[in-house]
Amino acid sequence: IAIDNARMHEAAIEQKAVEQDLQLARVVQQSFLPNSLPEVMGYRFYHFYSPAHHVGGDFYNYIPLPDGRLAIIVADVVGHGIAAAMLMAKFAAESLFCMAGSDRPADAISKLNDRICVLDLDRFVTMILVILDPESNKITIVNAGHMEPICRHKNGEVVELATACRGIPIGIMPDFEYVQAEETLEEGDRLLLYTDGINETMDPDGECFGIERVRDWMAKVHGDVQEDSERLIAELEQFRSSATQFDDMCLVCFSVG
Repeated sequence: IAIDNARMHEAAIEQKAVEQDLQLARVVQQSFLPNSLPEVMGYRFYHFYSPAHHVGGDFYNYIPLPDGRLAIIVADVVGHGIAAAMLMAKFAAESLFCMAGSDRPADAISKLNDRICVLDLDRFVTMILVILDPESNKITIVNAGHMEPICRHKNGEVVELATACRGIPIGIMPDFEYVQAEETLEEGDRLLLYTDGINETMDPDGECFGIERVRDWMAKVHGDVQEDSERLIAELEQFRSSATQFDDMCLVCFSVG
Protein backbone atom coordinates (compact mmCIF):
# COMPACT_ATOMS: atom_id res chain seq x y z
CA ILE A 1 0.00 0.00 0.00
CA ALA A 2 2.84 2.40 0.83
CA ILE A 3 4.49 1.71 -2.54
CA ASP A 4 1.21 2.25 -4.40
CA ASN A 5 0.59 5.50 -2.52
CA ALA A 6 4.11 6.69 -3.33
CA ARG A 7 3.61 5.88 -7.01
CA MET A 8 0.27 7.71 -7.12
CA HIS A 9 1.81 10.70 -5.37
CA GLU A 10 4.66 10.77 -7.90
CA ALA A 11 2.20 10.46 -10.80
CA ALA A 12 0.11 13.32 -9.37
CA ILE A 13 3.20 15.54 -9.15
CA GLU A 14 4.15 14.69 -12.76
CA GLN A 15 0.60 15.39 -13.95
CA LYS A 16 0.58 18.75 -12.19
CA ALA A 17 3.89 19.65 -13.88
CA VAL A 18 2.46 18.72 -17.28
CA GLU A 19 -0.61 20.85 -16.66
CA GLN A 20 1.57 23.79 -15.63
CA ASP A 21 3.60 23.40 -18.83
CA LEU A 22 0.39 23.33 -20.90
CA GLN A 23 -0.87 26.46 -19.17
CA LEU A 24 2.40 28.18 -19.98
CA ALA A 25 2.18 26.96 -23.58
CA ARG A 26 -1.32 28.45 -23.80
CA VAL A 27 -0.04 31.82 -22.60
CA VAL A 28 2.85 31.72 -25.08
CA GLN A 29 0.52 30.79 -27.93
CA GLN A 30 -1.86 33.61 -27.06
CA SER A 31 1.07 36.00 -27.43
CA PHE A 32 1.24 35.10 -31.14
CA LEU A 33 -2.33 36.36 -31.61
CA PRO A 34 -3.40 40.02 -31.78
CA ASN A 35 -4.39 41.46 -28.42
CA SER A 36 -6.42 44.29 -29.93
CA LEU A 37 -8.66 45.01 -32.89
CA PRO A 38 -7.20 46.95 -35.82
CA GLU A 39 -8.13 50.60 -36.08
CA VAL A 40 -9.04 51.24 -39.71
CA MET A 41 -11.00 54.33 -40.67
CA GLY A 42 -14.50 53.36 -41.81
CA TYR A 43 -14.26 49.73 -40.67
CA ARG A 44 -15.36 47.78 -37.59
CA PHE A 45 -13.68 44.50 -36.62
CA TYR A 46 -14.39 41.54 -34.35
CA HIS A 47 -12.42 38.35 -33.72
CA PHE A 48 -12.97 35.19 -31.68
CA TYR A 49 -10.61 32.35 -30.80
CA SER A 50 -11.25 29.28 -28.66
CA PRO A 51 -8.87 26.27 -28.68
CA ALA A 52 -10.38 22.85 -28.07
CA HIS A 53 -7.55 22.01 -25.66
CA HIS A 54 -4.92 23.99 -23.77
CA VAL A 55 -3.31 24.99 -27.08
CA GLY A 56 -4.67 24.89 -30.60
CA GLY A 57 -3.77 25.03 -34.27
CA ASP A 58 -6.04 27.85 -35.42
CA PHE A 59 -4.50 31.23 -36.11
CA TYR A 60 -5.49 34.75 -37.07
CA ASN A 61 -3.52 37.94 -37.48
CA TYR A 62 -3.66 41.51 -38.76
CA ILE A 63 -0.51 42.74 -40.52
CA PRO A 64 -0.30 46.45 -41.38
CA LEU A 65 1.48 46.91 -44.70
CA PRO A 66 3.75 49.87 -45.54
CA ASP A 67 1.36 51.28 -48.17
CA GLY A 68 -1.53 51.61 -45.71
CA ARG A 69 -3.25 48.34 -46.57
CA LEU A 70 -4.05 45.68 -43.97
CA ALA A 71 -3.38 41.95 -44.36
CA ILE A 72 -5.89 39.74 -42.56
CA ILE A 73 -5.01 36.06 -42.09
CA VAL A 74 -7.15 33.21 -40.77
CA ALA A 75 -5.52 29.77 -40.78
CA ASP A 76 -6.04 26.24 -39.50
CA VAL A 77 -3.25 23.74 -38.86
CA VAL A 78 -4.39 20.15 -39.38
CA GLY A 79 -4.66 18.30 -36.09
CA HIS A 80 -4.79 19.46 -32.49
CA GLY A 81 -2.61 19.80 -29.45
CA ILE A 82 1.06 20.61 -29.00
CA ALA A 83 2.26 19.59 -32.48
CA ALA A 84 -0.36 21.74 -34.18
CA ALA A 85 0.41 24.65 -31.86
CA MET A 86 4.14 24.44 -32.61
CA LEU A 87 3.52 24.49 -36.36
CA MET A 88 1.13 27.42 -35.85
CA ALA A 89 3.93 29.34 -34.13
CA LYS A 90 6.29 28.65 -37.04
CA PHE A 91 3.55 29.60 -39.51
CA ALA A 92 2.95 32.89 -37.67
CA ALA A 93 6.61 33.89 -37.94
CA GLU A 94 6.96 32.82 -41.56
CA SER A 95 3.78 34.62 -42.63
CA LEU A 96 5.12 37.90 -41.23
CA PHE A 97 8.40 37.39 -43.10
CA CYS A 98 6.74 36.53 -46.41
CA MET A 99 4.19 39.35 -46.28
CA ALA A 100 6.99 41.85 -45.65
CA GLY A 101 9.05 40.61 -48.60
CA SER A 102 6.44 40.49 -51.38
CA ASP A 103 4.25 43.20 -52.88
CA ARG A 104 1.90 40.73 -54.59
CA PRO A 105 -0.23 38.69 -52.13
CA ALA A 106 -0.27 35.51 -54.25
CA ASP A 107 3.54 35.57 -54.48
CA ALA A 108 3.80 36.00 -50.71
CA ILE A 109 1.67 32.88 -50.12
CA SER A 110 3.63 30.89 -52.72
CA LYS A 111 6.81 31.82 -50.84
CA LEU A 112 5.18 30.93 -47.51
CA ASN A 113 4.18 27.53 -48.90
CA ASP A 114 7.76 26.80 -50.02
CA ARG A 115 9.16 27.70 -46.60
CA ILE A 116 6.69 25.43 -44.78
CA CYS A 117 7.27 22.59 -47.28
CA VAL A 118 11.02 22.68 -46.48
CA LEU A 119 10.17 21.54 -42.94
CA ASP A 120 9.03 18.21 -44.45
CA LEU A 121 6.31 17.66 -41.86
CA ASP A 122 3.38 15.32 -42.23
CA ARG A 123 1.03 18.24 -41.61
CA PHE A 124 -0.46 21.10 -43.58
CA VAL A 125 -2.17 24.43 -43.03
CA THR A 126 -5.27 25.82 -44.70
CA MET A 127 -5.46 29.59 -44.78
CA ILE A 128 -7.31 32.56 -46.22
CA LEU A 129 -5.56 35.87 -46.81
CA VAL A 130 -7.47 39.10 -47.37
CA ILE A 131 -5.61 42.32 -48.19
CA LEU A 132 -7.82 45.30 -47.40
CA ASP A 133 -7.27 48.69 -49.02
CA PRO A 134 -9.37 51.06 -46.90
CA GLU A 135 -8.90 53.93 -49.35
CA SER A 136 -10.61 52.15 -52.24
CA ASN A 137 -12.54 49.47 -50.26
CA LYS A 138 -10.90 46.89 -52.51
CA ILE A 139 -9.88 43.50 -51.15
CA THR A 140 -7.45 40.99 -52.61
CA ILE A 141 -8.05 37.35 -51.64
CA VAL A 142 -5.68 34.37 -51.71
CA ASN A 143 -7.09 31.01 -50.67
CA ALA A 144 -4.90 28.05 -49.68
CA GLY A 145 -7.38 25.20 -49.28
CA HIS A 146 -9.64 27.11 -46.88
CA MET A 147 -13.35 27.91 -46.79
CA GLU A 148 -14.20 30.93 -48.91
CA PRO A 149 -14.97 34.22 -47.16
CA ILE A 150 -18.70 34.83 -46.74
CA CYS A 151 -19.86 38.31 -47.68
CA ARG A 152 -23.19 39.88 -46.80
CA HIS A 153 -24.02 42.82 -49.02
CA LYS A 154 -26.01 45.76 -47.76
CA ASN A 155 -29.07 44.52 -49.70
CA GLY A 156 -29.04 41.26 -47.70
CA GLU A 157 -27.50 39.05 -50.41
CA VAL A 158 -25.05 36.49 -48.99
CA VAL A 159 -22.30 35.21 -51.28
CA GLU A 160 -18.99 33.39 -51.00
CA LEU A 161 -16.11 35.30 -52.58
CA ALA A 162 -13.21 34.13 -54.76
CA THR A 163 -14.71 30.70 -55.31
CA ALA A 164 -12.57 30.07 -58.39
CA CYS A 165 -9.14 30.73 -56.87
CA ARG A 166 -8.79 28.11 -54.13
CA GLY A 167 -5.29 26.63 -54.10
CA ILE A 168 -3.87 23.69 -52.19
CA PRO A 169 -3.18 23.89 -48.43
CA ILE A 170 0.17 25.22 -47.27
CA GLY A 171 2.87 22.60 -46.79
CA ILE A 172 1.70 19.91 -49.21
CA MET A 173 3.62 20.62 -52.43
CA PRO A 174 6.43 23.13 -53.09
CA ASP A 175 6.61 25.44 -56.11
CA PHE A 176 2.85 25.85 -56.26
CA GLU A 177 1.70 29.13 -57.80
CA TYR A 178 -1.25 30.60 -55.94
CA VAL A 179 -3.62 33.00 -57.63
CA GLN A 180 -5.50 35.98 -56.25
CA ALA A 181 -8.91 37.53 -56.77
CA GLU A 182 -10.08 41.09 -56.27
CA GLU A 183 -13.41 42.37 -55.01
CA THR A 184 -14.75 45.79 -54.06
CA LEU A 185 -16.74 46.22 -50.86
CA GLU A 186 -19.55 48.73 -50.54
CA GLU A 187 -20.85 50.70 -47.57
CA GLY A 188 -22.79 48.30 -45.34
CA ASP A 189 -21.05 45.13 -46.57
CA ARG A 190 -19.74 42.59 -44.05
CA LEU A 191 -17.10 39.88 -44.47
CA LEU A 192 -16.62 36.71 -42.41
CA LEU A 193 -13.46 34.60 -42.30
CA TYR A 194 -13.60 31.45 -40.17
CA THR A 195 -12.12 28.01 -39.51
CA ASP A 196 -14.00 24.71 -39.75
CA GLY A 197 -14.37 24.54 -35.98
CA ILE A 198 -17.24 27.00 -36.47
CA ASN A 199 -19.33 25.15 -39.04
CA GLU A 200 -18.33 21.70 -37.71
CA THR A 201 -19.46 22.42 -34.15
CA MET A 202 -21.47 19.34 -33.13
CA ASP A 203 -24.53 18.96 -30.93
CA PRO A 204 -24.91 16.01 -28.51
CA ASP A 205 -26.44 13.93 -31.34
CA GLY A 206 -23.46 14.43 -33.62
CA GLU A 207 -25.12 16.89 -36.01
CA CYS A 208 -22.89 19.65 -37.38
CA PHE A 209 -23.87 23.29 -37.16
CA GLY A 210 -23.11 23.54 -40.87
CA ILE A 211 -22.22 26.30 -43.30
CA GLU A 212 -25.87 26.92 -44.15
CA ARG A 213 -26.57 28.01 -40.55
CA VAL A 214 -23.55 30.32 -40.77
CA ARG A 215 -24.94 31.77 -44.00
CA ASP A 216 -28.37 32.16 -42.39
CA TRP A 217 -26.78 34.09 -39.55
CA MET A 218 -24.95 36.32 -42.01
CA ALA A 219 -28.24 37.02 -43.80
CA LYS A 220 -29.79 38.26 -40.55
CA VAL A 221 -26.99 40.52 -39.27
CA HIS A 222 -27.94 44.18 -39.26
CA GLY A 223 -26.34 45.91 -36.26
CA ASP A 224 -22.95 46.32 -34.64
CA VAL A 225 -20.40 43.79 -35.88
CA GLN A 226 -19.35 42.83 -32.34
CA GLU A 227 -22.88 42.38 -31.03
CA ASP A 228 -23.94 40.36 -34.08
CA SER A 229 -20.81 38.16 -33.91
CA GLU A 230 -21.30 37.51 -30.20
CA ARG A 231 -24.82 36.34 -30.99
CA LEU A 232 -23.33 33.78 -33.40
CA ILE A 233 -20.95 32.54 -30.68
CA ALA A 234 -23.88 32.27 -28.26
CA GLU A 235 -25.87 30.38 -30.91
CA LEU A 236 -22.96 27.97 -31.40
CA GLU A 237 -22.69 27.36 -27.65
CA GLN A 238 -26.42 26.73 -27.41
CA PHE A 239 -26.26 24.33 -30.37
CA ARG A 240 -23.30 22.42 -28.86
CA SER A 241 -25.07 22.23 -25.49
CA SER A 242 -23.45 19.49 -23.40
CA ALA A 243 -21.28 18.15 -26.24
CA THR A 244 -17.50 18.50 -25.96
CA GLN A 245 -15.74 21.05 -28.15
CA PHE A 246 -13.61 18.80 -30.35
CA ASP A 247 -12.01 21.37 -32.67
CA ASP A 248 -10.47 24.82 -32.36
CA MET A 249 -12.77 27.71 -33.26
CA CYS A 250 -11.69 30.96 -34.86
CA LEU A 251 -13.37 33.75 -36.80
CA VAL A 252 -12.69 37.28 -37.96
CA CYS A 253 -15.58 39.48 -39.03
CA PHE A 254 -15.47 43.07 -40.27
CA SER A 255 -17.90 45.53 -41.76
CA VAL A 256 -17.65 48.64 -43.93
CA GLY A 257 -19.09 51.68 -42.19
